Order: sequence, then C-alpha cells, then structure tokens
Amino acid sequence: MSGHPHTLHLPAPERLVPWKFPLTYIFLALSMIGIIFSLIGAAVDHVQFAYSWFFAFYFFFTIALGAFFWVTLHYACDSAWSVLPRRVWENMLGLLPLFFVLFLPLLWPDFRDVLWTWMSPAHATDHEVEIRSGYLNPTFFYIRVFIYFLYFCLAGLYYRRNSVAQDIDGNPVFTRRMHDHSYLALVIFGVLETFLGFDWFMGLDWRWYSSLFGVYNFTICVQASMAAGIVIIAMLRSAGFLVALNSEHFHLMGKLLFGFTIFWAYIAFGQYLLIWYGNIPEETIFYNDHNRGLWKYLSYLIIIGKFVFPTIYLLAQDTKKRLRALTFVAGWLLIMHGVELYWYIMPYAHQHSILPSWQDFVAFITVGSILGFAYMSLAARASLFPTRDPRLVECLTITN
Repeated sequence: MSGHPHTLHLPAPERLVPWKFPLTYIFLALSMIGIIFSLIGAAVDHVQFAYSWFFAFYFFFTIALGAFFWVTLHYACDSAWSVLPRRVWENMLGLLPLFFVLFLPLLWPDFRDVLWTWMSPAHATDHEVEIRSGYLNPTFFYIRVFIYFLYFCLAGLYYRRNSVAQDIDGNPVFTRRMHDHSYLALVIFGVLETFLGFDWFMGLDWRWYSSLFGVYNFTICVQASMAAGIVIIAMLRSAGFLVALNSEHFHLMGKLLFGFTIFWAYIAFGQYLLIWYGNIPEETIFYNDHNRGLWKYLSYLIIIGKFVFPTIYLLAQDTKKRLRALTFVAGWLLIMHGVELYWYIMPYAHQHSILPSWQDFVAFITVGSILGFAYMSLAARASLFPTRDPRLVECLTITN
C-alpha cells in the first residue's frame, strides 16, 4: 500500500437516481411486454418455454451466485482493494428473493416434468429412477429447492444490510461480524452450489454422472459474476459514478478474470479427459448427446471463444489496466457464458440441430429486464460504494 491518508480526500456518497436514466424505463417496458409474450409462449409451446425460461433464469442466477462468493471472499480475506466495487455484487445479493419468484414457474408440473424428466409420469416405473429414489423424489427435490433459496436469500440480505448499515456510523463491528461469519458461509456456499448444480443443471439428464461437475458449476458462476461486475462498473462510470476506481482496481479485477478463465479451461478439460479416459456409459452419455449434429461446432466455438481468445487478450498488463479494454473482454465472456449454457441446456430440447426459438429471446429479455429494473431500484437505496468501510482509505491508495 502507498499514499498519504492525511491528504486524501474521501469520495462523497454516490446515489443512483434510476428515473433519470432512460434505461430504467426501457427495463420496465420490456419487462411488461416480455411477461405477456412469455405467457403466450407458455400456452403455445410449453416444452420450448420450459427450456427457454430455465436458460434465461440460470444465466442470471449463476451471476448472483458468483456475487455471493465474491462478497464472502472479500470478508474472509479482509480484502482492501475490493471495498469500492463490492457494493456492485452486494446489490446482486439483494435480488436473490426475486430469483425465487422467477424460479417458481419452473416448478409447475407441465414445465417441471419437461426439464427434470425423472419426475414425469413416463418415468414413474423406470428402474433407474427407482434405485435412485432416495434422492430423486419430488418431495426431497422441493425441500432442497427451499433450502437453497432460504439460505442464499437470508445470507445475501444479511451481508448487504450490514454493509449498508455501516454507511451510517462506520462501526467496525459490522466488518468484524461479517468477517467471522464468512468462513462458514463459504463452506455452505460450496456445498449448496454443488448440490444445486446437480439438481437443476446436471439434473437435466439424471442418468449422467461426473465427479467434477460441482467445481465446474462453481467456476462458471464466479467467472460470469466477475465479468458482470466489470461491465456494471463500466456503465456506472460512464454515468459519472465510481470515479474513485482506478487502473490498480481494474488490474486486480482483470487478473482475477484471467485466473478464472484459465481455471475454467482446466476444469472443463479435466472433466472431459476423465470421462474420455474412463469410457463409462454413465459418463460419456453427456458428450455423446452434446456433440451431435451442429452442436459439435458450438463446442469448438466455446473452446476458442471462452478460453483461447480471452486468455491471449488478457495476457497483456495494459489490457487489464484499461477499463475499456477490460470491459470488452468481460462483455465477450458474458456472451460466451450464454453460449455455453445454451450449448449445455438446449440439446435436450433439440438433439440434432441448433434451432433457436423466439421464446429464447423473449425469455432472456424478460428475465434480464425484470432483474435490471430491480437492480437499479435497489441500487438507489444506498450509496454505490461503502462510504465508511474501515478499509476504504487503503482501497483508495492500493497498488499492486
């Protein structure tokens, strides 16, 4: 750390006024229009609606899960550099109760049985379901869903509310308390994120088995959340907020984005290698289904677009220090995050061909607009950065 705190001017609290931005009205309008078209889509083709809505939901939910990791990691490590950008992720945690509402349509039997086919009447007497019935039964599934949302909603709101409360008097007790709770929170996060990925994401094909899937799900959440945080920070700075962030902060975020890009490639390749080497039908079934027809070309695009290109792009130090360059690659990784989830989810709906539906677009815009409007409304309730965090001065003078 460097600098002279006695000559440092602390930035004043920054509050977003959402109704001054056209984007707020766009989000609101698209939300209402999207809900109407989504209802039409659900009535016209409930199978396509189920997959499209789940794709849109999981894209944004993984970002919120990653935000939980970054916030708890900040407190566990007593991090200084992340004080200023931290509230960007804390505001995502405030959206977790809304995610529960957005997940409810998927629990309706017509849509639930499409996604998680082991619950459908067609598989009621399936021997493979019966021998897994201790875990694969609807009652236990609903209990797990309740546990996931209950914990993440309560824990997420706990961290955000304590952080905002500290803005009033700067009491370091808030920081100490969240630091003490963060270790257990990270452990619980790892366990629930793993089982959640098994139930919802991997559970799209309940016959498939992979010992690395929990780590894979963790990686896509954390990488996407860091990329989303960078994009949101760039948007806020273009509107005149968070100007205290400098190239040192961007450099640190860029290094983390680079690191998790490498880690994603390591885990994705490791999973593929172990399954290829073992050659067990319960494991190879996934790659057999996802590399048929045109889907195999999407696999190549993911390898190049999510690993090769961003890795080379982020190697240069100057790229990671310039917000515009960093925002470009973060936005690109969010696009590839969507491509990866689409490649993962949609072959269950269209096995041999890539057949984009208008419902894919409508669901993504609807869920994104609802969350975007809620995010701007929530961000307006407190300063865009923690104004009285004990490590704020250290954050402002950080070097690396």
